[in-house]
Order: sequence, then structure tokens, then C-alpha cells
Amino acid sequence: MGINMNQCYFLKARLVLYWLAFLFLPLSVSAQSAAELDTRLANGRLLLDQQKYELAMAEFVPVVNAPKNYRNLPEALYFYSVAALNAKRVREAGGRIDQLLQQFPSWENLDEARYVGAAIAFEQKDYAKALALLNDIKAKEFDDDKAKIKGLYLPRIIEKEAFTRLYQQNPDDRELATAYADKLAGGWYTEADKETLENIVSKFKLDKKKYSGKALASGRKTQYNVAVLLPFGLNEPNSAQALRKNQFVTDLYAGMQMAKDSLARNNINLNLFSYDAPADTNQVKKVLSLPEMANMDLIIGPVYKSANKIISRFAQQHQIIAVNPLSDDISLIRNNPYLYLFQPSIATQARKSANFAYDNFGPNGAVIIYSNTEDGMEYARVYRAEFEKRGGKVLLSKAVSPSSTASGLYSGVDFTKVGHLMIASNSMPVAVNTMSTLERLPGKIPVITFASWLDISQMSLDQLDNQEIYFLNPKFVDTSLPAVREFKKDYKARYHIPPSVYAYTGFDLLYYFGNILARHGSHFNSTLAAEGPISGAFFQGIGYNAERDNQYIPFLKLDNLQINVVNPVFK
Repeated sequence: MGINMNQCYFLKARLVLYWLAFLFLPLSVSAQSAAELDTRLANGRLLLDQQKYELAMAEFVPVVNAPKNYRNLPEALYFYSVAALNAKRVREAGGRIDQLLQQFPSWENLDEARYVGAAIAFEQKDYAKALALLNDIKAKEFDDDKAKIKGLYLPRIIEKEAFTRLYQQNPDDRELATAYADKLAGGWYTEADKETLENIVSKFKLDKKKYSGKALASGRKTQYNVAVLLPFGLNEPNSAQALRKNQFVTDLYAGMQMAKDSLARNNINLNLFSYDAPADTNQVKKVLSLPEMANMDLIIGPVYKSANKIISRFAQQHQIIAVNPLSDDISLIRNNPYLYLFQPSIATQARKSANFAYDNFGPNGAVIIYSNTEDGMEYARVYRAEFEKRGGKVLLSKAVSPSSTASGLYSGVDFTKVGHLMIASNSMPVAVNTMSTLERLPGKIPVITFASWLDISQMSLDQLDNQEIYFLNPKFVDTSLPAVREFKKDYKARYHIPPSVYAYTGFDLLYYFGNILARHGSHFNSTLAAEGPISGAFFQGIGYNAERDNQYIPFLKLDNLQINVVNPVFK
């Protein structure tokens, strides 16, 4: 059973098409080829209606490559763009919609094309182009849809300078002006913005109390102090081995420095104070006893479990929130409202996976294979409990040693009754045995597993692509995005090495909590739940709800050898 992505819910639903045009094809296209193209177009439209976006695109390919004098080429380009956008193949969608707008400026449904083009431009973060396309749509029937799509995408702009420039170019756009005022109210406001904000409030009749300069400034600091407690290894020998050992710390802190600079450009000023916090608990005690520590607004670290009792006691005593940047151990934050994990815990990953499986694959026939490690057993326990709590049925739950050859892994399993597999194991033999078993089956069975499978050399990406496999990867970064490429360029220019996943972690952690400090102050543990999940600067999502570990888990899937996130956050 495939997953219903329903990713482009913001697109207009009418998808107008005049099928009678098929009866009046120009003479320069042969009757046979025109009939074949018509059939392809009709099949693709049916698959699109069924939300089978990749299959729809495959049907549309020969049609969009037809000669320009093919009468229904505009419709084909339009529907191909819609399918590609829903399939998260945004670049392809943009190429085809641009072709339609440029080659067929008199097409009778051009406003529909402009709307889709705006959605694509928003996805590509080309906000100026998106607004220009929306401004070209004059029909009043689009007004509500235009307002909704702007309300969805404009709050995602994270650079104040870019948003200011966009507002200056579109001073009469109500949705843009309101979103800009909200950004100012959310932490961007300075005295230099006073006249602009007052003009927006007056012009668009916004709530004066909400956007009052005094109200915006009250209760907020001009800068916040953040202590970073990491094992910098200051007392270790400066050897090549020691440097390699501590490289993750160097990368993590470098990412934070980049985020600090980025926040400053948005008038969010943080002071970073770094302290060496190794596994030695005595050293951590010394750091926390320093007089300035009681005046911190946020603590990042320590990373080692040995220091957890010490930081827990300190955080609660001084009511300072501390965030562990790397751990997924839920036990570290229990019974203390001032401790947070930046990563999703093992329990959260398991719970979210079980709900994903139930929602997309149905309640029947779960088979759980898990490593008999502490994490593996915790994952399987929580997964089973959550799946059965929803009303699901587990056929088999089986532990496998990481050193096992995994032979006979699925002996006795009746795959006609299996609804999906949950493989909580990084083991190469388990992965290879599972793939071999799946390839012998007459149909596809959905699988949820870890993204580490993508790095197992004994299996090709083609093999993984040919099955219905969903990969968990909380730290997934889409390196094809322009923002990521720009960060890599800036990071390499500054530090002379490419960023690692730890650099992305450091940036996203400080950027997220820096914005939280600006909006809510240092005692944000009572208000963080209202934030909801948002897209990270690089990671796919960050959100806490009422919990204190990240509640968003991205699920990845290979489609035509491209990795796509099937549950994206649209904020």
C-alpha cells in the first residue's frame, strides 16, 4: 500500500482542462501520434487524481516532449508541473511551468499556471518571483487562494534584510505587510523599525496594541547569554589523534558561531561563553560553580551522561534551561522541566514510526525485527506498544544479535498476512537478508528502517529504490538546496573544511533556540509547546509540542534514485 503524501494541499483543486480540444488536433500532428499523446495525457491525469505522482509524471513525459504544435501541450506541461511539485521534484516542476508561461502566454488557463508557478517559486525560496506571479493573477476568484499561499510561505523567511527588501518592493501587499509586522513583533523589531511598523498598522488597520513599539520591547532583553559546555579537550595533548577525537566538538561549536552571526543580522544578539566540560564530573562541577553561570539564559551541554545529575541539579536550582545537543536518551531529561534534548529520543522515534506505519500501511500484520541492544529493545518495546494502542496487530517481534548472520530471519513468516516490516537494526546481514527476501516476493511490502541502510555497500540504491522502503533520519540535510550550498561555501571559506553533520547541528540548535529566546525570553519551557514543528535552517523539522525532546522525525524514500522527504514540515 503506498503512502498518501498529499503534499500540495495548497494548490487549487479545479485543475481546469478542456478535454473537447482533443477533437480538433492540428494537421501537422499525425492522427496516430495525437491519439497516443491524448491517451498518455488522460492516463496521467487519472494517476494525478489518484495522487500517484511519480507514475503520473512518467505518463506525461512523452506528452511534454511533443512538438510545440501539439494542441494539448499546455495542459500537459501544467499537469506535469503539478505532479512534479507534489512529488517534491521542484526543479523539474519549475522548468516545465516556466516553459508553459513562456511559450503559451495566451493559454486560456494561464492564471492556474501562474498559481502553480508561484507555489514552485515559494518552494525554491524565490519569494520575489512568487509574488510577481501572484500579482499577475487578476481574477478575483483567486484572491482567497493567493492570501492562503502567502500566509503559508512568507513566515518562513528567516533573513530580516531579505524580508525588508521584499516589503519595500511590494508595499501594497496586505499579506506580505502583515507577515512582516508579525516578524517584527516576533523579535526583529528595533527603534529603526518604528516608522515602518506604524505605517503598516495604520495602512492595513492592524491591532495597534499587538504592534505597539513599547509592547514589543517590553520584557525582552537586548542580548542573551548562552553557556556552551562541551568537551573541547583543552587539557588533552595536542596530537593528531586528540584533534580527530574532538573534531565533532570543533564542528558543533563552529556551527554555533555561524548561527550567532546569522541571528545578529536579524537583531537577535547572543553572547556565547564556552567552557571545557569533559567526562570528568569534577571539571563540570568547577565550571558550574563559576559566578557567571547563574546569570546564563541558556546552557548547551554537557554531552556526556556522567554529568547529567550535576547539570540537572544546577538547572533546576537556578531555573536555567539546558539542552543536550547530541543525545537521544530520554532518561536524561525525565523529571526535570529545565532539561531538553535537541535530538528526538529513541522512544519518540519509535512512537512516531508506529503512528506513521498505522496511518499509511494499515493496522494489520506488523513484523518487528530489532537488534537486541539496549536501544534496539527500547525501540521495539515502544513501537509495539504504540502500534497496538492504535489498534494495530503485531504478527512477530524478533530480536537479532548485531553479530548474527541473520540466516533464517524470516523462516515461518507468512508474507501474505504481513502489512509492513519494522527493522530496527543497522546490521548489514539483517539488511541484506531482508532485501533478498523482499525481492523474491510477488508484491511489495512496506518497510521502515534506519537511513544507515543507504550506506551499506552490499546493496545498491537501485535495489532500495525498487522496494517500498522508508528510512528514518532525524539528521537529514538536503544538500541540493541553495541555502545548504551557500552555507557550505561560507563555512568552507571560514574554516577551510566542509561542514559535517555536527556543524549543521550546532547551527540549527543555536538558531532555533536563539529565536525562541528572542520571542519568549529565557523561561520558555511553559510556552514552547505553542510553537509547533517548524523547518530547521538545515534539518527537516524541529518541534517540541508538550515534550522536551524533538518530536519531528523525517521519513525518507528513494524515488528515481533521489531521496525525498515524504512528511515535510511546511513552516
